[in-house]
Formats: sequence, C-alpha cells, structure tokens
Amino acid sequence: MKTVLLLIALLCATLARAEAPVNQWLVAAVAKEMGKPASEIRKSVAAKTCEGRINPIEECMSVKLAAGEIRMRSQYARAHKRLPDARDRDRLARAQQAWIIFRGASCDYEAGTMEDGRSSSVEESACKSSMTEARITTLRAYAECGSDDC
Repeated sequence: MKTVLLLIALLCATLARAEAPVNQWLVAAVAKEMGKPASEIRKSVAAKTCEGRINPIEECMSVKLAAGEIRMRSQYARAHKRLPDARDRDRLARAQQAWIIFRGASCDYEAGTMEDGRSSSVEESACKSSMTEARITTLRAYAECGSDDC
C-alpha cells in the first residue's frame, strides 16, 4: 500500500509539473486509443484529479499508461526502422513481444501481492507505467545508436 501511495504522489507531482506544456499530439493519440475526447484526457491528467477517490487515480494511471504505450511504440518503430538487416528486425520484434509478456506477468504479480484488492489495478498500472518508461529509454538508445555494436 505504501508503494501505491508513493507512486500516486509521484504521479500527481509529475503531472502537476508537466501540466503547462501539454503535448497536443500525445493527448490526441491517447484520446484516440482510449476512445475518449481529448478534453477529457486533458482533465484526467490535471494534478487535482489524482487526489481523493480511487476512480480518478485509476483514470490518471490509465492515461499515463496509454501515453507511455504510444511513446514506446514510437521508439520501437524508430529502432526497428534503423535496422538494415531483416534478421535483426525480427530479433528486435521477438524481444519486444517477450518484454511485453514479461511486463504483464511481473506487474500482475506485483498487483496480486496487494492487501487491498481495490487498489491492485492502480498498482498494476503504476508498475506497467514505470516499466514502460524504462523500456522507452532502452528503445530510444537502440534507435539513436550509430554503430553496429548496439
């Protein structure tokens, strides 16, 4: 439970800092992916909606995860495009699929260890968001690598 509260506090602080320069493309992409209007997505990531009941927190975490997924797919596409050899592109595709399965299993385990069943979806989304951010960094490094040793 402490982990969930810490993640929620960090998320709200991050969203509060990131509120001013809203990436309109990302908001539109998240809205499309979630099947919601962009105005609702903008409201969801406002820091004040992360406070209070579980439902707004779940909504914030869902939006954050959807945004991370979109950014991850973008970095994956860049890394995939950079590879000239079909065999390397296939290996990257298999690695990405395996990573997605690993992330799901790992976060399912973490969420299952929560005492409060209601907060497990928040914990799972927070876990997936955190792991996705790390994967974005890895994929970005692959995409920006200028040598064959990457």
